[in-house]
Amino acid sequence: MRCPNCNSHKNIEIDIHSDGYAKDLFECTSCGVIWVEKSNEVITIKNAA
Repeated sequence: MRCPNCNSHKNIEIDIHSDGYAKDLFECTSCGVIWVEKSNEVITIKNAA
């Protein structure tokens, strides 16, 4: 899996918050982008800072 913003594949994590696990929500720890992938479509939730 690669980040849709910086194209990094090394620092991708499943995003987990105190309120629980969010299915299919990924976060790039390199640039800070959070996204979901549904049916081969990338939907950005939070853009890079």
